[in-house]
Amino acid sequence: MFKSFITLYFLCVATLSITAQTDSLQQQLDAYKNAPEYVKEGMPPLPDASRFLPAPTDENDTRFISDSCMYECGKTFRGTLRGDTAIADAGYAIAYFLKRFSPAVNQNLTEETHPKITQLLLSVMNAGNKSIQKAKKRFARRRPYHHFGEGTPVPQDEYPDDFTSYPSGHAVRAWMAAMALTAVSPENADAIMKIGYEIGQSRIILGFHYQSDVDAARLAASATFARLCAERKFHKAIENAKKELK
Repeated sequence: MFKSFITLYFLCVATLSITAQTDSLQQQLDAYKNAPEYVKEGMPPLPDASRFLPAPTDENDTRFISDSCMYECGKTFRGTLRGDTAIADAGYAIAYFLKRFSPAVNQNLTEETHPKITQLLLSVMNAGNKSIQKAKKRFARRRPYHHFGEGTPVPQDEYPDDFTSYPSGHAVRAWMAAMALTAVSPENADAIMKIGYEIGQSRIILGFHYQSDVDAARLAASATFARLCAERKFHKAIENAKKELK
């Protein structure tokens, strides 16, 4: 019975990945950009990951072996239920993230029923994304599927000249969302962070990121979240989200 439940859950996640993408990609991205910002102008800015993250491992470095092994390990999940979830995790729609984290907080999170939580997640995920943009440009690391010359399970997301692998944007957003929800619902921290972790690992399964890209993303997200915690406006948003969840 437990196995049947797990299978049904992953099938629901895969189905949602289709229904949640009804808006165009630009509309989905605009939702993040239009979210409220917690760091006021004139205050210390968000952390700049390009200033504190180490450079990614060069492909000729022996340490690259670890990233290569994780890439090969990730491919073994393709064609499985976990691989299907990884494909669903590739989306950007906030509706998907709300549904993805719903089991962890024991509520059906939607934009309509939980507008404050929706805005909180959009805001923190956007902040995390901002913190890594200069790092992506500075390090300009090519993606695994380019290096290994292999296709991915999400071919529509592949580009001929894509040098934005480090750090992972999806992993940053997932980790930011998980930390914010943990602040809102600390009693469910383990389940919430597990999902945040899984979404980052999905990027390795699909071949869009190396493990070191994902690890660096979580570090950048943690630094950004810590910065947000210095703002009263952010604390108020957390408190409002708590009331909404209860």
